[in-house]
Amino acid sequence: MLTSQTQIQLLDGDLSIKDTRASLRPVQPGERIFALDVLRGFAMLGVLLAFAMWNLGSPPEQTYSQADRIIEWAATVFVDTKAYTTLAILFGLGFSIQFTRALDRGVNVVPTYLRRLLALIAIGIVHALLLRNGDILVPYATIGFLLLLLRNRSNGVLLVCGLIALFFPEIARIVWAMTGIPFPRRPETGGMSYLSSNFLWVRYWYSIAITYWPASLPMFLFGMYLGRRRFFENLSTHRKLLWVVLIGGLIVGVSALAGMSFLIRAWAKSRPPVWMFFIPTLLKSLHSWGLAAFYGSSLMLLLQRRSCQRFLAPLSAGGRMALTNYLLQSMLLIPLCIAFDLFDRVTPLMGLLFAGAVAIIQVPLSGWWLKRFRFGPAEWLWRSMTYGQIQKMRDERYISNQFMAREAGESV
Repeated sequence: MLTSQTQIQLLDGDLSIKDTRASLRPVQPGERIFALDVLRGFAMLGVLLAFAMWNLGSPPEQTYSQADRIIEWAATVFVDTKAYTTLAILFGLGFSIQFTRALDRGVNVVPTYLRRLLALIAIGIVHALLLRNGDILVPYATIGFLLLLLRNRSNGVLLVCGLIALFFPEIARIVWAMTGIPFPRRPETGGMSYLSSNFLWVRYWYSIAITYWPASLPMFLFGMYLGRRRFFENLSTHRKLLWVVLIGGLIVGVSALAGMSFLIRAWAKSRPPVWMFFIPTLLKSLHSWGLAAFYGSSLMLLLQRRSCQRFLAPLSAGGRMALTNYLLQSMLLIPLCIAFDLFDRVTPLMGLLFAGAVAIIQVPLSGWWLKRFRFGPAEWLWRSMTYGQIQKMRDERYISNQFMAREAGESV
């Protein structure tokens, strides 16, 4: 229930709330921004497809059918890294919104956010060791600590830090090679149990984290900038800008892809200077960011129409339960692969079918769950760990509706 201390403002279909109570607490359902939940739910479908197609292991490409080759190409161009980019931006945006709301209430966000990140690291480590060694929760949370250090910095400082972080992984690899310290070898896990194999892979990924985790920071910082501008709180005022982002993102994304293809062909004949190795990094980032911007702005424009809001509404439930759905993807597909010995045998077509089957389960399940409960199971655990107390799970509105329905039935 919302108290008289809570001021609610409806802005063109987005519900934004300013709470005057000087305490931090979990975001309530009514405080969420619908458009962000839809965008997050859309990105989670992309993460699911990428996981099913590439993280379970594929057979040699020469064994692919024509359908496999088409699916692989399409997913690489239109899905690979785009969902990750969107989620990373939303991660930074979420921090910015939480920080802004805490600032409005005169509350220090640092202790709560530190607990939030530590809780996410704990969940991520368990997830990586037991299910998905390519987990993104620990990298996100670890780099998330930098957002606390930069929370009061100017936009110019954010821009400089973002540019440094963009090229930092490449710089780290070059410096590592100059030190003469051997780069860790990918583990050989043949004949091992799944848990033993996971442990070795997790240790490997963490040992080379400096060469790829910082790449998330530019997207985090851009999300933080969008939060500062309160961009998503009134989308109707940004309709023209959204069209510019849609067209510009598509042009940049396609042009960067063409540039990468050109470099691959050109560099196949001659070895380029060392400094030019930064160009593929920039082009790859521009390709991912451009198409992610195209997808995001397209969704935001569609959400200006009521008919599209109803059609896209199921994605919002998936977005509200993003952490639960992320974990559930592994919980459904990893045991399946273990049971039927499918690791390293998942073709693109098979991965597409797996992703479709999981999506058919996740999307309606998320809507069903949130009609009855305030949070997804993993979100409930995360919030309970963050705030140091068990959070109320049941949705009082659902209980009240059920009670009134039962009373009406008995009176009839």
